Amino acid sequence: MTAPEKVPARLRPTGPLSAGPEAYLTYLSAMSAKASGAARQVLSPPGPPSNENSFFDCTHDEPYQFLFKKYHCWANVDNFVIFYNIGAGEVAPTPAEPSGRPTAIQDMLDAVSISAKTYRSMGFEISNIPAVPHAIFIGTDQICDPVKEWICFSKIKAPFTLPIGYNFLPTILIPIDPSEPISYDYLPRHELFHVFQYSYWKAGKVALAYYRQYTDTDEFGSMNWWMEATAEWATHQTYLRSPSHVPYPSQRDMYASKVGAFLSKPMLALNAWDGLGKPRQYGAFLLPLYLTEQIGPDFVRSTWEHIRSAESSPITAIRASLGGRDLNVLLHTFAIANYRLAAPQYGLEAMGYRDPDVALWRSTLAVEDGTEGDSLGGARPMRRSEAAFVGYNQVASGLLSPGGSSYTDFTAEQGAAPATLTIKGFSVLPGQPVPRVTWSVLVWAQAGKGSGTMPEYPTAQYVRAPSSTGEVQIENFRYPMMATLVKTRLDLRTSTTAAKNDSTNPIWSVDNYVPLKRRTCVLRPPVIGPPQLDAAPVDTFNAYAAATPDGWTGGDSTYSMRMPDGRTLWLFSDTFLGPLNANGTRPTSAKVINNSFVIQDGNKLTTVHGGTASAPKALLPPPDDTHWYWSGDGFITGDRLQVMFNRYRRQGTGPMPFAFDQNVVATFSLSDLTKPQSLTTMPSHAGVAWGSAILPASRSGDGYTYIYGVSDAPINKKMKVARVRGDDLRNGRWQYYTSWGWTEVEEHAGETLTGIANEYSVTPWQGQFLMVSQDSTEAFSGLINAFTSCDPFDGFTNKTYVYRMPEPGPLGSYLDGDIISYNPHVHFEQSTEDSLLISYNVNSMDNRVQDDADHYRDPGIYRPRFFRVAIR
Repeated sequence: MTAPEKVPARLRPTGPLSAGPEAYLTYLSAMSAKASGAARQVLSPPGPPSNENSFFDCTHDEPYQFLFKKYHCWANVDNFVIFYNIGAGEVAPTPAEPSGRPTAIQDMLDAVSISAKTYRSMGFEISNIPAVPHAIFIGTDQICDPVKEWICFSKIKAPFTLPIGYNFLPTILIPIDPSEPISYDYLPRHELFHVFQYSYWKAGKVALAYYRQYTDTDEFGSMNWWMEATAEWATHQTYLRSPSHVPYPSQRDMYASKVGAFLSKPMLALNAWDGLGKPRQYGAFLLPLYLTEQIGPDFVRSTWEHIRSAESSPITAIRASLGGRDLNVLLHTFAIANYRLAAPQYGLEAMGYRDPDVALWRSTLAVEDGTEGDSLGGARPMRRSEAAFVGYNQVASGLLSPGGSSYTDFTAEQGAAPATLTIKGFSVLPGQPVPRVTWSVLVWAQAGKGSGTMPEYPTAQYVRAPSSTGEVQIENFRYPMMATLVKTRLDLRTSTTAAKNDSTNPIWSVDNYVPLKRRTCVLRPPVIGPPQLDAAPVDTFNAYAAATPDGWTGGDSTYSMRMPDGRTLWLFSDTFLGPLNANGTRPTSAKVINNSFVIQDGNKLTTVHGGTASAPKALLPPPDDTHWYWSGDGFITGDRLQVMFNRYRRQGTGPMPFAFDQNVVATFSLSDLTKPQSLTTMPSHAGVAWGSAILPASRSGDGYTYIYGVSDAPINKKMKVARVRGDDLRNGRWQYYTSWGWTEVEEHAGETLTGIANEYSVTPWQGQFLMVSQDSTEAFSGLINAFTSCDPFDGFTNKTYVYRMPEPGPLGSYLDGDIISYNPHVHFEQSTEDSLLISYNVNSMDNRVQDDADHYRDPGIYRPRFFRVAIR
C-alpha cells in the first residue's frame, strides 16, 4: 500500500484497482486476519488508553495514528470510540455542545448509541468488552505516505467498514463531506450494522471472499448484496423505533434513496450485485423488510445466524429462515407488493406493505428511467405498456433472471367494445431452457377514472392466478380498466454472478376478444320452390341495352338497394356502354368502365358514371393505368349511400391477370351520385376483399353493420366476417369474427363457411339469417345453395339446393367452354318472406376485342339473369 515497488512481482496487481481504495483496504483488512501481528499493525494498531470519563475530548497528550493519519480527539459511547479532528477540512469547530464537543460529533454519538441499542434489542450480537471498544474514524479520506505525509495516493469517497481494524475488530471509516452532514446520523446507523454483520461472517471467510473477488469468483458479491440490503433495513428500524431523535430529517429517508435502482430493473436477479458501493443492493432493502413483515421480526437475524452456523450464502440462509413458508409464493407476492407499493387491502393482505413509508418509496421511483407514471398514475417499478387492442398479441417479458420479476400493463382502449382478456401461459424461444416462472394478473382502473366503477392504482380490484389450464381470463375488459401481468422467476442461484448471467425471455400469449353473443331461434332449412325464370327486371334491362345511345349495355356484380323515393339503385362493376349495332351486336369501339350505377324508376333506367357521355369514366376512376376499382355491396341510410369498392392491380397473365390491392368506402349523397363525397381507405392488410355482401344495422338486429368478405382461392373459398357499430363504415372500430370472439386485428380474422363465392348475400328471413351463394367446392360450378343460421356471422347450416345456372361450360346453354356464371345475390328489398328475387352474372373468358369475340357478337351474354323462387 505504501511501497508497491517492494511487493514481490507475483503478488502485484496487474492493472488498476477498479474497485477503488475502499475495496482494496477492505481486502487488506480481511487478509490481515491471516497475517502476523507485526504485519497488520498498519491496519489494526493497538488502541489508545480508555478515556471514557474525559469531559473534553481533545486533551490527549499524544495523537492516535491510524492509516498514517493522526487523530487528536476521540469520544466514547456504548463501547464505541469515535476518532476525529477539529479544523479546516475536518469536523467544524462550531456550533459546540456545552461539553465543548462539536454538535456533529454529539449527533454521531447519539446515532451510535441509538442504533447499537436497537440492534441489540433485536437480538443481534456484537463484542461488548469495555476495555476493547470498536472504533469509528471520521476524516479517513486519503491514503498518504507515512514518511512524506504530503504525498497522498488514493481518494476515499464513501464510508465503509473494515472487517478487521482497530483492536482487531470491525472498524468504520467515514470520509468528511463538508457539503452534506450525512456522515453524522444516517451513515453511523448504516455502517454500525455492518459491524454487527461481521460478527456473523468470520474474518477468515471475509478474507477468502475478498481474495476470490480479486481472482476468479464472486463470493464477496454474493454476500455483500445481503449485507447492504439488511443494513438499510436495519437503519430504517432505528428511525422507526426511536422517532423522537432525528437531528437531520433529510437523513431519516436516506435508507430508501436507492429503491429506484432496485425497482427500475426488477427483472435482474434477486441477488444481483453491481459492485462495491453501487446502488442496486442498497435498494434491495425491500426484500428483508417484506419478508420480516411476512415471517416475523426475527427473520433477518435468523438469516445471519444461519450464515454463521452453516457458513452458507444469503440465498440459502433465506430459505432456511422462512419458518415453513413457501419461498416461491413469497417471491411472487413480493413482486406484486413492489408493483403496488401500497398498504395491504382486503384480499391482498400478503401483497402489500405494512410499513408507513410506502408513499416515500413510490415518490423515490420517479427519477429512474422507466418508472415514471402513465395511465395508472404515479410512479412504480419499470414495466412494459401494451395497448390491449381487441385481438391477439404475443408479449415477451424481456430478459428475466433468477428471482427477478417483470411487469406488463395491458390498457383497455377508449372506444373499444368490452372484451374478454385472456392471458395464457408462457413459452420460450427455441433452444432456451424453460425457467421456473410463476405469474398472475392484477386488475385496476387508470388514475382519475375508477371512481364508481373500480378501485384505482395502487388499490387493486383483484388479482388472479392462472387456472388449471394455464390461463387468466378477465371478462368485460373495458376502458378504463388495466390488467398488469406480473411474472416472477423462481429458480434462484446462490452465486450472484451465476444469477446475473442466467437470463431467459418467456413469451406470453394475450387474447382480447369481444365475446360472441349467440342468438337463439327456431333454426330450420328453407324449402325452395321451382324457379320463375326471366323475372323482372330482366326485360327492362334488355330493352334499355338495345336502345340506349350511351348507357349501360351489360355489366356484372349487380347489387341493388331501394332509395327513399322508391326508385331502385343498381351497382355494377365492369360496364359496357352503348350504343349497340343495328343488328344487336356490339361494336368493338364500345366504351368499358370499371364501375357504374343504374337508377331504375319503374321501367325507366338511367346510367350514372363519371366523365361525359363522349368520354365516360368510372364513378370511382382508377388512380393510374395499372389499378381500378370494382364494386362491392352497399347500403343507403337517410340521404347517404355507402359502397365498398375493392381496388385491384394488374398482375400476371392469362384470363384473370389481376390481384386484390385495397378496400375503400365511397360515400355519396343521394342528391348527387355522379361523384363520391369522400373516399376512405379501410382495412386491407389481410388481403380480404371486403364487401362481398353487407348486412346493414337496420337489418342485423343488434346495432352492428356486418361486412362480408372471402378468403379467395380457385375452389373452396371461405367466408370472412367483419362488423362495425352503427350505420357508417368509416366510423367506429371494425371487428373481425373468430371462432372464440371478435378481434380488431384484421389479419386474425377467422374463416367460417367453406365453399362460397366471391360475392353472396346474407339477409334476415323468418327469424333466421339466410345466406345464398354459388357453390365453390368445384371451379365455375353452376350450383346455387342456401344456408340458414341464427347468427349473421357463423353457424350457417341446412345447406339447401336453390338453382343450377344453365349457362356455363361446353355443355351449358351456350355450348361454349368460355362461358362462366357467378356471384348470385338475393335482392332483399325486392323480396318478401315467402319470395326471393335472385340475380347472378354471366361472362365469357374470351377477352378478345374482335367482332367474333363473345362480348361483341352477343352482348346479351354479359348481363345479369334474374329468377324468383318461393321460399318457406
